[in-house]
Amino acid sequence: MNFWFPLLLFGVLWADLVRQLSYEWAAREQYAYGWFVPFFAVALLWRRWLDRPAPSSRKSPIWMTGLVVVAGLALLPMRVIYEINPDWPLIAWLYTLVVVGGTLYAFWLAGGFSWTKHFAFPVAFILVAVVWPWRIENALTQGLMQVVAGLTVELLGWLDVPALHRGNLIELSTGVVGVDEACSGIRSFQSSLTAALLMGEFYRLRAWPRLGLVACGLGLAFLFNVVRTLLLSWQASQHGLASLGKWHDPAGFSIAVACFLCLWLAAVLFKSRWSVVSDPVVPGSPLSPHEMAEQPISPGPLPILQPSAFSLQPSFPRRYLLAVGCWAVLCIGATEVWYRSHEIKHPGVFHWSVALPETNPTFQKVEMAPRTLKLLAFDFGVTGTWHEQNGAEWNLYFFRWRPRSVESVIHSRLHRPDVCLPAAGLRQTSDAGTVDFEAGNLKLPFRRYTYESEGRTLFVFFCQWEDGAEKQAGLRSSKQAGRLQSVLTGSGFLGQQTLEIILTGCDSLEKADAEVRERLPELIRPDAGQSQPKRISERTRKMRKGCSFIGAPGGD
Repeated sequence: MNFWFPLLLFGVLWADLVRQLSYEWAAREQYAYGWFVPFFAVALLWRRWLDRPAPSSRKSPIWMTGLVVVAGLALLPMRVIYEINPDWPLIAWLYTLVVVGGTLYAFWLAGGFSWTKHFAFPVAFILVAVVWPWRIENALTQGLMQVVAGLTVELLGWLDVPALHRGNLIELSTGVVGVDEACSGIRSFQSSLTAALLMGEFYRLRAWPRLGLVACGLGLAFLFNVVRTLLLSWQASQHGLASLGKWHDPAGFSIAVACFLCLWLAAVLFKSRWSVVSDPVVPGSPLSPHEMAEQPISPGPLPILQPSAFSLQPSFPRRYLLAVGCWAVLCIGATEVWYRSHEIKHPGVFHWSVALPETNPTFQKVEMAPRTLKLLAFDFGVTGTWHEQNGAEWNLYFFRWRPRSVESVIHSRLHRPDVCLPAAGLRQTSDAGTVDFEAGNLKLPFRRYTYESEGRTLFVFFCQWEDGAEKQAGLRSSKQAGRLQSVLTGSGFLGQQTLEIILTGCDSLEKADAEVRERLPELIRPDAGQSQPKRISERTRKMRKGCSFIGAPGGD
Protein backbone atom coordinates (compact mmCIF):
# COMPACT_ATOMS: atom_id res chain seq x y z
CA MET A 1 0.00 0.00 0.00
CA ASN A 2 2.83 2.39 0.86
CA PHE A 3 4.26 1.71 -2.60
CA TRP A 4 1.24 1.55 -4.92
CA PHE A 5 -1.16 4.12 -3.48
CA PRO A 6 1.13 7.16 -3.98
CA LEU A 7 1.89 6.02 -7.54
CA LEU A 8 -1.76 5.45 -8.37
CA LEU A 9 -2.74 8.82 -6.94
CA PHE A 10 0.04 10.53 -8.87
CA GLY A 11 -1.13 8.62 -11.95
CA VAL A 12 -4.37 10.64 -11.84
CA LEU A 13 -2.37 13.60 -13.15
CA TRP A 14 -1.12 11.59 -16.11
CA ALA A 15 -4.49 9.98 -16.79
CA ASP A 16 -6.09 13.41 -16.96
CA LEU A 17 -3.36 14.67 -19.30
CA VAL A 18 -3.83 11.72 -21.65
CA ARG A 19 -7.59 12.27 -21.58
CA GLN A 20 -7.21 15.92 -22.57
CA LEU A 21 -4.73 15.12 -25.34
CA SER A 22 -6.90 12.30 -26.65
CA TYR A 23 -9.58 14.73 -27.82
CA GLU A 24 -7.21 15.92 -30.54
CA TRP A 25 -6.13 12.35 -31.29
CA ALA A 26 -9.77 11.39 -31.88
CA ALA A 27 -10.78 14.50 -33.81
CA ARG A 28 -7.80 14.98 -36.10
CA GLU A 29 -6.42 12.29 -38.35
CA GLN A 30 -2.81 13.45 -38.32
CA TYR A 31 -2.65 13.01 -34.54
CA ALA A 32 -4.23 9.54 -34.44
CA TYR A 33 -0.80 8.03 -33.74
CA GLY A 34 -1.04 9.68 -30.31
CA TRP A 35 -3.12 6.76 -29.04
CA PHE A 36 0.02 4.58 -29.14
CA VAL A 37 2.36 7.10 -27.51
CA PRO A 38 1.33 6.46 -23.85
CA PHE A 39 1.86 2.71 -24.28
CA PHE A 40 5.26 3.22 -25.89
CA ALA A 41 6.20 5.63 -23.10
CA VAL A 42 5.28 3.08 -20.41
CA ALA A 43 7.29 0.36 -22.21
CA LEU A 44 10.33 2.63 -22.50
CA LEU A 45 10.01 3.64 -18.87
CA TRP A 46 9.91 0.01 -17.76
CA ARG A 47 12.94 -0.80 -19.92
CA ARG A 48 14.81 2.09 -18.34
CA TRP A 49 13.75 0.90 -14.89
CA LEU A 50 15.41 -2.47 -15.45
CA ASP A 51 18.86 -0.88 -15.86
CA ARG A 52 18.47 2.22 -13.73
CA PRO A 53 21.71 3.75 -12.41
CA ALA A 54 22.75 4.08 -8.80
CA PRO A 55 21.07 7.04 -7.04
CA SER A 56 23.10 10.20 -6.75
CA SER A 57 22.69 13.17 -4.45
CA ARG A 58 19.00 13.99 -4.08
CA LYS A 59 19.41 17.48 -2.65
CA SER A 60 17.52 19.87 -4.89
CA PRO A 61 18.46 23.57 -5.26
CA ILE A 62 16.09 26.13 -3.79
CA TRP A 63 15.32 27.56 -7.23
CA MET A 64 14.28 24.14 -8.50
CA THR A 65 11.93 23.58 -5.58
CA GLY A 66 10.46 27.05 -6.01
CA LEU A 67 9.93 26.47 -9.73
CA VAL A 68 8.11 23.20 -9.05
CA VAL A 69 5.86 24.86 -6.46
CA VAL A 70 4.98 27.74 -8.82
CA ALA A 71 4.30 25.35 -11.70
CA GLY A 72 2.17 23.20 -9.42
CA LEU A 73 0.06 26.18 -8.34
CA ALA A 74 -0.34 27.20 -12.00
CA LEU A 75 -1.78 23.77 -12.68
CA LEU A 76 -5.22 24.86 -11.42
CA PRO A 77 -5.83 27.81 -13.79
CA MET A 78 -4.27 25.89 -16.67
CA ARG A 79 -6.58 22.95 -16.00
CA VAL A 80 -9.64 25.23 -16.02
CA ILE A 81 -8.55 26.82 -19.31
CA TYR A 82 -7.62 23.50 -20.89
CA GLU A 83 -11.02 21.97 -20.16
CA ILE A 84 -12.84 23.91 -22.89
CA ASN A 85 -9.81 24.63 -25.07
CA PRO A 86 -8.36 21.20 -25.90
CA ASP A 87 -7.40 22.51 -29.34
CA TRP A 88 -5.32 25.43 -28.01
CA PRO A 89 -1.67 24.42 -28.62
CA LEU A 90 -0.28 26.99 -26.16
CA ILE A 91 -2.16 25.66 -23.15
CA ALA A 92 -1.66 22.05 -24.28
CA TRP A 93 2.11 22.51 -24.32
CA LEU A 94 2.21 24.40 -21.02
CA TYR A 95 0.05 21.82 -19.25
CA THR A 96 2.04 18.89 -20.65
CA LEU A 97 5.37 20.50 -19.75
CA VAL A 98 4.18 21.04 -16.16
CA VAL A 99 3.19 17.37 -15.87
CA VAL A 100 6.47 16.21 -17.41
CA GLY A 101 8.52 18.57 -15.23
CA GLY A 102 6.69 17.48 -12.07
CA THR A 103 7.37 13.84 -12.92
CA LEU A 104 11.06 14.44 -13.56
CA TYR A 105 11.26 16.23 -10.20
CA ALA A 106 9.88 13.08 -8.57
CA PHE A 107 12.72 11.10 -10.13
CA TRP A 108 15.15 13.74 -8.85
CA LEU A 109 13.85 13.27 -5.32
CA ALA A 110 14.13 9.50 -5.73
CA GLY A 111 17.57 9.20 -7.34
CA GLY A 112 19.06 12.61 -8.00
CA PHE A 113 20.44 13.84 -11.31
CA SER A 114 21.44 10.36 -12.47
CA TRP A 115 17.83 9.15 -12.28
CA THR A 116 16.41 12.33 -13.81
CA LYS A 117 18.73 12.04 -16.80
CA HIS A 118 18.14 8.29 -17.12
CA PHE A 119 14.33 8.54 -17.18
CA ALA A 120 14.02 11.86 -19.02
CA PHE A 121 13.33 10.44 -22.50
CA PRO A 122 10.42 8.10 -21.68
CA VAL A 123 8.82 10.73 -19.44
CA ALA A 124 9.12 13.45 -22.09
CA PHE A 125 8.11 11.13 -24.94
CA ILE A 126 4.46 12.22 -24.52
CA LEU A 127 5.45 15.59 -26.03
CA VAL A 128 5.48 14.05 -29.52
CA ALA A 129 1.69 13.62 -29.24
CA VAL A 130 0.90 17.24 -28.31
CA VAL A 131 -0.80 19.30 -31.01
CA TRP A 132 1.64 21.58 -32.83
CA PRO A 133 1.26 25.38 -32.89
CA TRP A 134 -1.02 26.37 -35.75
CA ARG A 135 1.49 28.51 -37.64
CA ILE A 136 4.09 25.74 -37.65
CA GLU A 137 1.59 23.05 -38.52
CA ASN A 138 -0.10 25.09 -41.23
CA ALA A 139 3.23 26.03 -42.82
CA LEU A 140 4.33 22.39 -42.88
CA THR A 141 0.94 21.11 -44.05
CA GLN A 142 0.59 23.52 -46.93
CA GLY A 143 4.30 23.46 -47.77
CA LEU A 144 4.66 19.69 -47.83
CA MET A 145 1.46 19.09 -49.74
CA GLN A 146 2.27 21.66 -52.41
CA VAL A 147 5.84 20.40 -52.81
CA VAL A 148 4.58 16.82 -53.13
CA ALA A 149 1.97 17.91 -55.68
CA GLY A 150 4.52 19.87 -57.71
CA LEU A 151 7.04 17.04 -57.72
CA THR A 152 4.33 14.54 -58.68
CA VAL A 153 3.32 16.68 -61.66
CA GLU A 154 6.95 16.73 -62.82
CA LEU A 155 7.19 12.95 -62.53
CA LEU A 156 3.89 12.52 -64.36
CA GLY A 157 5.36 14.64 -67.16
CA TRP A 158 8.25 12.19 -67.48
CA LEU A 159 5.64 9.43 -67.85
CA ASP A 160 3.87 11.40 -70.63
CA VAL A 161 0.82 12.01 -68.43
CA PRO A 162 -0.43 15.61 -68.85
CA ALA A 163 -1.05 17.26 -65.48
CA LEU A 164 -1.25 20.73 -63.98
CA HIS A 165 -0.20 21.79 -60.48
CA ARG A 166 -2.59 24.04 -58.54
CA GLY A 167 -1.95 24.34 -54.80
CA ASN A 168 -2.19 20.82 -53.42
CA LEU A 169 -4.36 19.78 -56.36
CA ILE A 170 -3.27 17.86 -59.44
CA GLU A 171 -5.43 18.44 -62.51
CA LEU A 172 -5.57 15.46 -64.83
CA SER A 173 -7.53 14.85 -68.02
CA THR A 174 -9.88 12.63 -66.00
CA GLY A 175 -10.41 15.07 -63.11
CA VAL A 176 -8.72 16.64 -60.12
CA VAL A 177 -6.77 14.72 -57.47
CA GLY A 178 -6.13 16.36 -54.11
CA VAL A 179 -2.86 15.58 -52.38
CA ASP A 180 -4.78 15.23 -49.12
CA GLU A 181 -6.42 12.24 -50.83
CA ALA A 182 -3.13 10.86 -52.08
CA CYS A 183 -0.96 11.49 -49.03
CA SER A 184 -1.41 12.55 -45.47
CA GLY A 185 1.11 15.39 -45.54
CA ILE A 186 2.04 16.32 -42.03
CA ARG A 187 0.58 13.09 -40.61
CA SER A 188 3.40 11.06 -42.18
CA PHE A 189 5.86 13.74 -41.10
CA GLN A 190 4.77 13.51 -37.45
CA SER A 191 4.37 9.75 -37.27
CA SER A 192 7.80 9.22 -38.85
CA LEU A 193 9.31 11.64 -36.36
CA THR A 194 7.71 9.67 -33.53
CA ALA A 195 8.90 6.34 -34.93
CA ALA A 196 12.46 7.63 -35.38
CA LEU A 197 12.63 8.91 -31.81
CA LEU A 198 11.17 5.63 -30.54
CA MET A 199 13.72 3.49 -32.40
CA GLY A 200 16.58 5.72 -31.34
CA GLU A 201 15.61 5.17 -27.72
CA PHE A 202 14.94 1.46 -28.19
CA TYR A 203 18.45 0.90 -29.54
CA ARG A 204 19.95 3.46 -27.11
CA LEU A 205 21.72 5.37 -29.86
CA ARG A 206 23.93 8.30 -29.01
CA ALA A 207 22.78 11.85 -29.71
CA TRP A 208 24.13 12.33 -33.24
CA PRO A 209 22.96 8.95 -34.57
CA ARG A 210 19.51 9.71 -33.13
CA LEU A 211 19.39 13.00 -34.98
CA GLY A 212 20.51 11.22 -38.14
CA LEU A 213 17.76 8.65 -37.69
CA VAL A 214 15.20 11.44 -37.30
CA ALA A 215 16.42 13.07 -40.52
CA CYS A 216 16.27 9.69 -42.24
CA GLY A 217 12.70 9.16 -41.05
CA LEU A 218 11.53 12.53 -42.29
CA GLY A 219 13.20 11.96 -45.64
CA LEU A 220 11.58 8.54 -46.00
CA ALA A 221 8.17 10.00 -45.12
CA PHE A 222 8.51 12.60 -47.87
CA LEU A 223 9.80 10.09 -50.41
CA PHE A 224 7.03 7.57 -49.80
CA ASN A 225 4.39 10.30 -49.86
CA VAL A 226 5.60 11.23 -53.35
CA VAL A 227 5.47 7.55 -54.38
CA ARG A 228 1.93 7.21 -53.05
CA THR A 229 0.75 10.40 -54.75
CA LEU A 230 2.34 9.35 -58.01
CA LEU A 231 0.73 5.91 -57.84
CA LEU A 232 -2.76 7.26 -57.18
CA SER A 233 -2.43 10.01 -59.78
CA TRP A 234 -1.31 7.47 -62.37
CA GLN A 235 -4.28 5.25 -61.56
CA ALA A 236 -6.65 8.24 -61.78
CA SER A 237 -5.24 9.23 -65.18
CA GLN A 238 -5.52 5.71 -66.59
CA HIS A 239 -8.78 4.47 -65.02
CA GLY A 240 -10.59 7.60 -63.83
CA LEU A 241 -11.12 9.15 -60.42
CA ALA A 242 -13.36 6.25 -59.39
CA SER A 243 -10.28 4.06 -59.14
CA LEU A 244 -8.98 6.14 -56.23
CA GLY A 245 -11.52 4.53 -53.91
CA LYS A 246 -10.10 1.10 -54.79
CA TRP A 247 -6.43 2.02 -54.45
CA HIS A 248 -6.46 4.68 -51.73
CA ASP A 249 -6.41 2.52 -48.59
CA PRO A 250 -4.24 -0.36 -49.92
CA ALA A 251 -1.68 2.12 -51.23
CA GLY A 252 -1.66 4.03 -47.96
CA PHE A 253 -1.21 0.88 -45.88
CA SER A 254 1.50 -0.53 -48.12
CA ILE A 255 3.44 2.72 -48.20
CA ALA A 256 3.17 3.11 -44.40
CA VAL A 257 4.50 -0.42 -43.83
CA ALA A 258 7.32 0.08 -46.34
CA CYS A 259 8.30 3.39 -44.71
CA PHE A 260 8.35 1.79 -41.25
CA LEU A 261 10.44 -1.17 -42.40
CA CYS A 262 12.96 1.09 -44.13
CA LEU A 263 13.23 3.22 -41.01
CA TRP A 264 13.69 0.12 -38.88
CA LEU A 265 16.45 -1.10 -41.21
CA ALA A 266 18.14 2.29 -40.92
CA ALA A 267 17.96 2.08 -37.11
CA VAL A 268 19.57 -1.39 -37.15
CA LEU A 269 22.35 -0.12 -39.42
CA PHE A 270 22.89 2.86 -37.15
CA LYS A 271 23.14 0.53 -34.16
CA SER A 272 25.69 -1.73 -35.85
CA ARG A 273 27.85 1.16 -37.06
CA TRP A 274 27.84 3.47 -34.05
CA SER A 275 28.29 2.60 -30.42
CA VAL A 276 25.21 2.60 -28.24
CA VAL A 277 24.66 3.96 -24.79
CA SER A 278 23.87 1.47 -22.04
CA ASP A 279 23.21 2.56 -18.49
CA PRO A 280 24.50 0.44 -15.60
CA VAL A 281 22.29 -1.87 -13.61
CA VAL A 282 21.99 -0.91 -9.99
CA PRO A 283 21.43 -3.95 -7.77
CA GLY A 284 24.60 -4.90 -5.94
CA SER A 285 27.04 -3.60 -8.51
CA PRO A 286 30.56 -2.96 -7.08
CA LEU A 287 31.41 -0.59 -9.92
CA SER A 288 30.65 3.08 -10.21
CA PRO A 289 28.34 4.27 -12.99
CA HIS A 290 31.29 5.65 -14.98
CA GLU A 291 33.23 2.39 -14.64
CA MET A 292 30.25 0.31 -15.72
CA ALA A 293 29.60 2.58 -18.70
CA GLU A 294 33.10 1.73 -19.96
CA GLN A 295 32.53 -2.03 -19.76
CA PRO A 296 31.89 -3.89 -23.04
CA ILE A 297 28.20 -4.37 -23.83
CA SER A 298 27.02 -7.90 -24.40
CA PRO A 299 24.10 -8.30 -26.76
CA GLY A 300 22.52 -10.93 -24.51
CA PRO A 301 18.97 -10.86 -23.15
CA LEU A 302 17.83 -8.38 -20.55
CA PRO A 303 18.77 -9.27 -16.96
CA ILE A 304 16.30 -11.40 -15.05
CA LEU A 305 14.24 -9.15 -12.84
CA GLN A 306 14.83 -9.78 -9.15
CA PRO A 307 12.17 -9.10 -6.53
CA SER A 308 14.24 -6.12 -5.39
CA ALA A 309 13.50 -4.44 -8.69
CA PHE A 310 9.96 -3.80 -7.49
CA SER A 311 11.14 -2.22 -4.27
CA LEU A 312 12.09 1.41 -3.85
CA GLN A 313 14.62 3.17 -1.71
CA PRO A 314 13.30 4.47 1.63
CA SER A 315 13.81 7.97 0.27
CA PHE A 316 11.28 7.46 -2.52
CA PRO A 317 9.17 10.66 -2.52
CA ARG A 318 5.86 9.22 -1.28
CA ARG A 319 4.81 12.52 0.28
CA TYR A 320 5.53 14.39 -2.93
CA LEU A 321 3.54 11.90 -5.01
CA LEU A 322 0.64 12.03 -2.56
CA ALA A 323 0.65 15.84 -2.50
CA VAL A 324 0.73 16.16 -6.30
CA GLY A 325 -1.92 13.48 -6.73
CA CYS A 326 -4.28 15.15 -4.25
CA TRP A 327 -3.70 18.52 -5.92
CA ALA A 328 -4.50 16.99 -9.34
CA VAL A 329 -7.77 15.59 -8.01
CA LEU A 330 -8.60 18.99 -6.49
CA CYS A 331 -7.87 20.77 -9.80
CA ILE A 332 -10.13 18.38 -11.71
CA GLY A 333 -12.91 18.80 -9.14
CA ALA A 334 -12.60 22.60 -9.10
CA THR A 335 -12.79 22.67 -12.90
CA GLU A 336 -15.95 20.61 -12.87
CA VAL A 337 -17.55 22.83 -10.23
CA TRP A 338 -16.66 26.00 -12.15
CA TYR A 339 -18.27 24.97 -15.42
CA ARG A 340 -21.29 23.31 -13.84
CA SER A 341 -22.01 26.45 -11.85
CA HIS A 342 -21.95 28.50 -15.09
CA GLU A 343 -23.78 25.99 -17.22
CA ILE A 344 -26.33 27.50 -19.60
CA LYS A 345 -29.72 25.99 -18.82
CA HIS A 346 -31.12 26.36 -22.34
CA PRO A 347 -28.26 26.23 -24.84
CA GLY A 348 -29.03 26.92 -28.46
CA VAL A 349 -31.57 29.70 -27.88
CA PHE A 350 -29.64 32.17 -29.99
CA HIS A 351 -28.78 30.18 -33.07
CA TRP A 352 -30.18 30.50 -36.55
CA SER A 353 -30.47 28.63 -39.80
CA VAL A 354 -30.15 29.37 -43.52
CA ALA A 355 -32.86 29.39 -46.19
CA LEU A 356 -31.35 28.96 -49.66
CA PRO A 357 -33.03 30.49 -52.72
CA GLU A 358 -34.09 27.19 -54.23
CA THR A 359 -36.69 28.96 -56.39
CA ASN A 360 -33.92 30.71 -58.28
CA PRO A 361 -33.70 28.98 -61.70
CA THR A 362 -29.88 28.99 -61.51
CA PHE A 363 -29.77 27.38 -58.06
CA GLN A 364 -27.89 24.11 -57.68
CA LYS A 365 -26.92 22.10 -54.64
CA VAL A 366 -23.20 21.63 -54.10
CA GLU A 367 -22.54 17.91 -53.81
CA MET A 368 -19.65 17.16 -51.49
CA ALA A 369 -17.41 14.11 -51.78
CA PRO A 370 -17.89 11.36 -49.19
CA ARG A 371 -14.43 12.00 -47.77
CA THR A 372 -15.26 15.69 -47.33
CA LEU A 373 -18.42 14.79 -45.44
CA LYS A 374 -16.41 12.43 -43.29
CA LEU A 375 -13.83 15.07 -42.46
CA LEU A 376 -16.29 17.84 -41.65
CA ALA A 377 -18.39 15.60 -39.35
CA PHE A 378 -21.22 18.13 -39.03
CA ASP A 379 -24.73 17.32 -37.82
CA PHE A 380 -26.64 19.59 -40.21
CA GLY A 381 -25.53 21.19 -43.42
CA VAL A 382 -26.82 23.03 -46.48
CA THR A 383 -24.80 24.04 -49.52
CA GLY A 384 -25.72 25.74 -52.76
CA THR A 385 -24.61 27.91 -55.66
CA TRP A 386 -26.60 30.35 -57.80
CA HIS A 387 -26.34 33.52 -59.90
CA GLU A 388 -27.98 36.83 -59.20
CA GLN A 389 -29.37 39.10 -61.90
CA ASN A 390 -26.47 41.55 -61.49
CA GLY A 391 -24.05 38.81 -62.54
CA ALA A 392 -22.72 37.92 -59.08
CA GLU A 393 -22.15 34.21 -58.44
CA TRP A 394 -22.85 32.94 -54.92
CA ASN A 395 -21.46 29.83 -53.24
CA LEU A 396 -22.80 29.18 -49.73
CA TYR A 397 -21.81 26.56 -47.14
CA PHE A 398 -23.63 26.33 -43.81
CA PHE A 399 -22.74 23.68 -41.20
CA ARG A 400 -23.92 23.09 -37.65
CA TRP A 401 -22.46 20.93 -34.89
CA ARG A 402 -24.62 19.98 -31.93
CA PRO A 403 -23.33 20.58 -28.38
CA ARG A 404 -22.67 16.92 -27.69
CA SER A 405 -18.92 16.50 -27.10
CA VAL A 406 -15.47 18.07 -27.09
CA GLU A 407 -14.82 16.64 -30.54
CA SER A 408 -17.79 18.53 -32.00
CA VAL A 409 -16.28 21.81 -30.77
CA ILE A 410 -12.91 20.91 -32.25
CA HIS A 411 -14.51 20.00 -35.59
CA SER A 412 -16.29 23.34 -35.74
CA ARG A 413 -13.05 25.27 -35.26
CA LEU A 414 -11.23 23.49 -38.06
CA HIS A 415 -11.23 24.14 -41.79
CA ARG A 416 -11.29 27.89 -42.06
CA PRO A 417 -10.96 29.74 -45.39
CA ASP A 418 -7.37 30.79 -44.66
CA VAL A 419 -6.52 27.10 -44.23
CA CYS A 420 -8.60 25.29 -46.82
CA LEU A 421 -8.63 27.68 -49.77
CA PRO A 422 -4.83 27.94 -50.18
CA ALA A 423 -4.76 24.14 -50.26
CA ALA A 424 -7.11 24.30 -53.24
CA GLY A 425 -4.70 26.52 -55.14
CA LEU A 426 -6.19 29.91 -54.24
CA ARG A 427 -3.87 32.75 -53.27
CA GLN A 428 -4.95 35.08 -50.49
CA THR A 429 -4.40 38.72 -51.35
CA SER A 430 -6.04 40.45 -48.38
CA ASP A 431 -7.66 39.94 -45.00
CA ALA A 432 -10.07 42.80 -44.27
CA GLY A 433 -10.78 41.78 -40.68
CA THR A 434 -14.11 41.09 -38.96
CA VAL A 435 -17.22 43.25 -39.19
CA ASP A 436 -20.84 42.72 -38.10
CA PHE A 437 -23.54 42.17 -40.71
CA GLU A 438 -27.17 42.69 -39.69
CA ALA A 439 -29.84 40.11 -40.42
CA GLY A 440 -33.05 41.15 -38.67
CA ASN A 441 -32.26 41.48 -34.96
CA LEU A 442 -29.07 39.47 -35.32
CA LYS A 443 -25.56 40.78 -35.86
CA LEU A 444 -23.40 38.19 -37.54
CA PRO A 445 -19.60 38.65 -37.34
CA PHE A 446 -18.02 37.95 -40.74
CA ARG A 447 -14.31 37.73 -41.46
CA ARG A 448 -13.65 39.03 -44.99
CA TYR A 449 -10.94 37.68 -47.31
CA THR A 450 -9.93 38.24 -50.91
CA TYR A 451 -8.47 35.39 -53.00
CA GLU A 452 -7.27 35.01 -56.56
CA SER A 453 -7.32 31.91 -58.74
CA GLU A 454 -6.60 31.65 -62.47
CA GLY A 455 -7.33 35.32 -63.06
CA ARG A 456 -10.54 35.33 -61.03
CA THR A 457 -11.08 37.30 -57.82
CA LEU A 458 -13.05 35.63 -55.03
CA PHE A 459 -14.45 37.48 -52.02
CA VAL A 460 -14.93 35.21 -49.02
CA PHE A 461 -17.12 35.99 -46.00
CA PHE A 462 -16.82 33.60 -43.05
CA CYS A 463 -18.94 33.61 -39.88
CA GLN A 464 -18.25 31.44 -36.84
CA TRP A 465 -21.12 31.32 -34.32
CA GLU A 466 -21.49 29.80 -30.84
CA ASP A 467 -24.85 29.16 -29.18
CA GLY A 468 -25.98 30.96 -26.08
CA ALA A 469 -25.55 34.66 -26.87
CA GLU A 470 -26.86 37.15 -29.39
CA LYS A 471 -23.57 39.06 -29.39
CA GLN A 472 -20.77 37.07 -31.00
CA ALA A 473 -17.05 37.54 -31.48
CA GLY A 474 -16.75 35.35 -34.56
CA LEU A 475 -13.22 34.16 -35.29
CA ARG A 476 -12.02 36.43 -32.49
CA SER A 477 -13.34 33.78 -30.08
CA SER A 478 -10.58 31.46 -31.34
CA LYS A 479 -7.88 33.92 -30.35
CA GLN A 480 -6.21 34.02 -26.95
CA ALA A 481 -8.37 36.80 -25.52
CA GLY A 482 -11.58 35.18 -26.74
CA ARG A 483 -10.63 31.80 -25.30
CA LEU A 484 -9.88 33.34 -21.90
CA GLN A 485 -13.17 35.24 -22.00
CA SER A 486 -15.01 31.95 -22.56
CA VAL A 487 -13.29 30.53 -19.49
CA LEU A 488 -14.24 33.51 -17.32
CA THR A 489 -17.88 33.27 -18.38
CA GLY A 490 -17.88 29.50 -17.95
CA SER A 491 -18.97 28.83 -21.53
CA GLY A 492 -18.61 25.11 -21.97
CA PHE A 493 -19.30 22.88 -24.94
CA LEU A 494 -22.03 24.77 -26.75
CA GLY A 495 -23.46 24.26 -30.20
CA GLN A 496 -21.36 25.65 -33.04
CA GLN A 497 -22.12 26.67 -36.60
CA THR A 498 -20.33 28.31 -39.50
CA LEU A 499 -21.49 30.15 -42.60
CA GLU A 500 -19.13 30.67 -45.52
CA ILE A 501 -20.08 32.77 -48.55
CA ILE A 502 -17.83 32.90 -51.62
CA LEU A 503 -18.75 35.67 -54.04
CA THR A 504 -17.42 36.22 -57.56
CA GLY A 505 -18.38 38.68 -60.25
CA CYS A 506 -17.87 41.81 -58.12
CA ASP A 507 -15.38 44.52 -58.99
CA SER A 508 -14.18 45.18 -55.43
CA LEU A 509 -14.51 44.07 -51.82
CA GLU A 510 -16.71 47.10 -51.14
CA LYS A 511 -19.22 46.01 -53.79
CA ALA A 512 -19.11 42.41 -52.54
CA ASP A 513 -19.63 43.69 -49.00
CA ALA A 514 -22.69 45.69 -50.07
CA GLU A 515 -24.04 42.69 -51.99
CA VAL A 516 -23.83 40.44 -48.93
CA ARG A 517 -25.37 43.06 -46.63
CA GLU A 518 -28.33 43.48 -48.97
CA ARG A 519 -28.94 39.77 -49.55
CA LEU A 520 -28.14 38.34 -46.11
CA PRO A 521 -31.45 39.17 -44.32
CA GLU A 522 -33.30 37.03 -46.88
CA LEU A 523 -30.99 34.06 -46.25
CA ILE A 524 -30.94 34.02 -42.43
CA ARG A 525 -33.78 32.61 -40.35
CA PRO A 526 -33.33 33.72 -36.72
CA ASP A 527 -36.00 31.32 -35.44
CA ALA A 528 -34.08 28.05 -35.74
CA GLY A 529 -36.81 26.21 -33.86
CA GLN A 530 -39.16 26.43 -36.87
CA SER A 531 -36.72 25.68 -39.66
CA GLN A 532 -33.66 23.55 -39.12
CA PRO A 533 -31.14 22.96 -41.90
CA LYS A 534 -31.71 19.79 -43.84
CA ARG A 535 -30.46 16.74 -42.03
CA ILE A 536 -27.81 14.74 -43.81
CA SER A 537 -28.71 11.23 -44.90
CA GLU A 538 -28.50 8.25 -42.57
CA ARG A 539 -26.01 6.64 -44.91
CA THR A 540 -23.70 9.65 -44.57
CA ARG A 541 -24.09 9.61 -40.80
CA LYS A 542 -23.10 5.95 -40.62
CA MET A 543 -20.14 6.64 -42.85
CA ARG A 544 -19.10 9.50 -40.59
CA LYS A 545 -19.41 7.51 -37.37
CA GLY A 546 -16.07 7.28 -35.64
CA CYS A 547 -14.51 9.60 -38.17
CA SER A 548 -11.36 11.64 -37.81
CA PHE A 549 -10.47 15.07 -39.13
CA ILE A 550 -7.67 16.83 -40.91
CA GLY A 551 -7.26 20.54 -40.39
CA ALA A 552 -5.67 23.30 -38.36
CA PRO A 553 -7.02 24.82 -35.20
CA GLY A 554 -8.04 28.39 -34.91
CA GLY A 555 -5.45 30.30 -32.90
CA ASP A 556 -2.20 29.14 -31.36
